[in-house]
Amino acid sequence: MLGQNRDLHTVYLIRHAQPMNLGDATLRYDVPPGPPLSADGRAQAAMAASFLAGNPPTVVYTSPLDRAMQTAQIIAAQLGVPLAIDERLAELRREETADQVAARVAEFWHERVTTAPPGPLRVALVSHGSPVRLMLTPLGDVWTADPERYKFDYGNIVPHAGIWRARCEAVGSDHTCRWELALIFRTFAASTAPVKH
Repeated sequence: MLGQNRDLHTVYLIRHAQPMNLGDATLRYDVPPGPPLSADGRAQAAMAASFLAGNPPTVVYTSPLDRAMQTAQIIAAQLGVPLAIDERLAELRREETADQVAARVAEFWHERVTTAPPGPLRVALVSHGSPVRLMLTPLGDVWTADPERYKFDYGNIVPHAGIWRARCEAVGSDHTCRWELALIFRTFAASTAPVKH
């Protein structure tokens, strides 16, 4: 139960930064280790960390795949917060269905957000396009009248190192959060200035 205060829960849903060999069809992106970050990706992760510095999370959870772990390591080190690996945040695997991924990320959300200890919660997670979308979908309508607004590479709703913020805007009579969702940070390449919303 969250109580009646606003903004008790803030979750930053971050897609990993740009990996090396982007678009190489011969690589397995869904099994560890997967490709590491590119030089641009490392710069993107540092920009995302700088953006979060004003209101940092207290912990960063990450997928075990290299590109996500390296993104999370940069963010956690720059912000001075702990890092935790969670297999449930991994990319959709070839043998999985979207429903199976939705179930594992829902389990993560229930454990780390819904049933978190009482008091303010501010966490970040670094994952992949599909899991981020599947976590956001039950929280609210991320598709607006202009769905192209949230369409990036490979149809992802978040670009590399992009950050969606899910904030508990109000608590209903059943003690559940009504979430306000916003894509608050995006950058496309190290040479491109980040876009803040």
